[in-house]
Amino acid sequence: MALFHRQLIPLVFASVAIIGCSLGQNQETRQHVGKSVPKISLVSLDTGDESLTLSGKITLLNFWGTWCPPCRQELPGLARLASRLTNEPRFQLIAVSCGGGNRDDLDQLRSETEAFLASTRIALSPWADPTGDTRLRFTKAFGFRAYPTTYLIGADQKILAIWTGYSPSVETQIAQSVARSLKQFPATGSLE
Repeated sequence: MALFHRQLIPLVFASVAIIGCSLGQNQETRQHVGKSVPKISLVSLDTGDESLTLSGKITLLNFWGTWCPPCRQELPGLARLASRLTNEPRFQLIAVSCGGGNRDDLDQLRSETEAFLASTRIALSPWADPTGDTRLRFTKAFGFRAYPTTYLIGADQKILAIWTGYSPSVETQIAQSVARSLKQFPATGSLE
């Protein structure tokens, strides 16, 4: 019986992750709109840089993993969106590559991420949360529970929208939300 439970528990967690992959934005995520974003501590996998500024920009913060099939489906669309907005100084995509656990080995994560991006020809600058502290703070603040999870953050560092999981319509939903947010955020860089 104990063996059955040890085999069943991973299946239950896998099922929750798969079910979560099609949730998108819902009432549970909408309740967090307008809340302040917790402290973010990330490392650039390209440069090792740890300085990251959210203030004054519309930020799309995406937590994903190379091991996550829905993440691999979603990421190309986010990269296309970021590419279309390359010349938009008021927007940034922060794609946080995550390993399967709470803490990530930075060298291994960098290697896996670079290999994945090269094989898929996705052009973006990935970030990492090697200590897991940022994910923990987002879990406490917003109930982060599935990959991929994407947060649209305003220039005032408040949540504008959250998407949990992947669905075929998510790329359009995110692009429309980013466009609306940029329209409300004047080119001077200050909020209306």
